[in-house]
Amino acid sequence: MMWTSQEIWRRASQSNNQTCERRRDRMSDPLESLESALYVVIVIGVLIVGGLSTLYILRAQSRKLEEDTAFYLDKHQDYFAYLSINIDGPGALLPPPGPLAEAELKAIQKKLLEWIETIEGAHRGKLTKLCRDMGLVELERERLASKRHWDRIDAAYHLGIMRAPECTGELINLLEQEAEGSTAFVVARAAAKCASEHGELRRLALRLAKHHPQSHQLIADIIASSALDPTHVYLDLLQSNDAELINIALIGVSGRSESALFPVLERLASSEHKEVRIKASKQLLEYTHLMPQKRIEGLIYHPDWEIRAAAIKTAGLQKLPVFTDALKRGLSDDSWWVRHYSAKSLAQLGLDGFRVLCEAASGANNAQSRDTAWDAIHDELERAAVLASRDFRHILHFNELSHMYETIFNEPYASHPVKMLPISS
Repeated sequence: MMWTSQEIWRRASQSNNQTCERRRDRMSDPLESLESALYVVIVIGVLIVGGLSTLYILRAQSRKLEEDTAFYLDKHQDYFAYLSINIDGPGALLPPPGPLAEAELKAIQKKLLEWIETIEGAHRGKLTKLCRDMGLVELERERLASKRHWDRIDAAYHLGIMRAPECTGELINLLEQEAEGSTAFVVARAAAKCASEHGELRRLALRLAKHHPQSHQLIADIIASSALDPTHVYLDLLQSNDAELINIALIGVSGRSESALFPVLERLASSEHKEVRIKASKQLLEYTHLMPQKRIEGLIYHPDWEIRAAAIKTAGLQKLPVFTDALKRGLSDDSWWVRHYSAKSLAQLGLDGFRVLCEAASGANNAQSRDTAWDAIHDELERAAVLASRDFRHILHFNELSHMYETIFNEPYASHPVKMLPISS
């Protein structure tokens, strides 16, 4: 294909133009990139300056608030002295005289709330009534409707300290709004402190269990913060078919010696829910004085190792020698905890239990049983030796243990230098 000179010239011109355009593009690209980077730097700079300015303002406000609080607390020292002197008197406490500025009122409130949290009984009642007379309860109640989230939570916290029963319903409603967040526990505790009826505590427990089913211990602790006796609430929850509510109630009644709980715990000890029956069985063991021997043995030989361990531990703590054979069998249990508490409980049964341990350590075919018994023997001898070295009245007991040890194992025990008293065999 033959090109004319004009065609060649035209194509060369086009190629030259394209090359120039590409060069201009390459020259303009760095400028555009530089402008973009400059914009980013400006935005970041503005954000940093804004953040630092906000932080400075917040710190200045906080410092100003602290200074105002300290000033007003110092100003009202005479009033606080009046409260300290008259809080034991028969009459009601009077509000401070004269009109008070908002910052002044907040400073006094801060001091009163600190006192309320550290005292109980009639003194606390006088201070909470004083807060109501000063209008502090109503002020915090108005803040419950604030558009700012933190103001609502702060108001709920203060109302809880002031034990304002008239605000319980509003606090429970606020709990519905805060149900999923961690602030729900702050609101719930405030509502529990304000509650004046058992039904209100039950509503709290139901709402918290619904949204925070794994927080059994915390929910029980919140219910216990109420001035009301929560036993009736717990008994009601124990009749429920909801395992979460039952677990909360079982934690709540732990350590309570209520005869009405015994039949309920007896029933729950056979629950199909493992966590429920373990908790119920452990608490049932607090009522061994109401349980026949066969029932306790049933717990010692229970299929759940947690229940076996708890029952065996109780036999030692309560020094029940009637279960010595069961404890001896526990030394060969598959569970380490059952073996551990079996040996420990035998050591708590005095010389007879110690003899069983020594016999198990010297003649057991099971290596695990032998090791467990051996560890318990040395722990008991060490404990007795330490006591004997501190108080001569324990020397006789240590001598009896070491003599038995020497008789069974044909070797002396002398870990601690304790003066030995002669014992006739």
